[in-house]
Amino acid sequence: MIRFAEKKDASQAIDLVMIVLKDMELDIFDKLSEDEVKNLLVTSFIEKPIHRYGYKNALVKEIDGEVAGVAFGYPHHLEKNIDEGFFEILEQNNLPIEKYRLFTEEEAFDNEWYLDTLVTSPNHRGKGVAKELLNSLSELATQSNLSIIGLNCDLVNDNAKRIYLNNGFEKSGEIDIAGHRYEHLQKHI
Repeated sequence: MIRFAEKKDASQAIDLVMIVLKDMELDIFDKLSEDEVKNLLVTSFIEKPIHRYGYKNALVKEIDGEVAGVAFGYPHHLEKNIDEGFFEILEQNNLPIEKYRLFTEEEAFDNEWYLDTLVTSPNHRGKGVAKELLNSLSELATQSNLSIIGLNCDLVNDNAKRIYLNNGFEKSGEIDIAGHRYEHLQKHI
């Protein structure tokens, strides 16, 4: 079942986000352990629900009580402040924002609902989890009065790109995020 995330999903959802963040080779992993990063993100998932990885910006696919996949996203106009909740958690832990922030670049294009992160649990890959989550995004975009869903796909992630292209997304540009080149894909709904 696809549903909105809840606080109880924090650990499982952030475990999945960690897969993506580690693949991105973010600088924060040079300064903090994976467990420390996860703990910060779990705290912000629960306590700052409207930040980039907060539970109010997430859909989950649940299978047998397990978070099989998660999608985080938001309307483009929220991007300028999307990390404020995480910044507050960093400050509470005496970690300077400029040194421990996850991202510095803007990722969303104007007038789109932006899919920040989509990840399927390794235990549930090949079961259509990503496709189900993608199909659920149109309603969120429409509720935000937007008719475009956008996302960024790493140039070397052919499997993800194939899923997006097979689900109606088309390339609309390229962007650099955290030192990696990404294709920006969009779907008109």
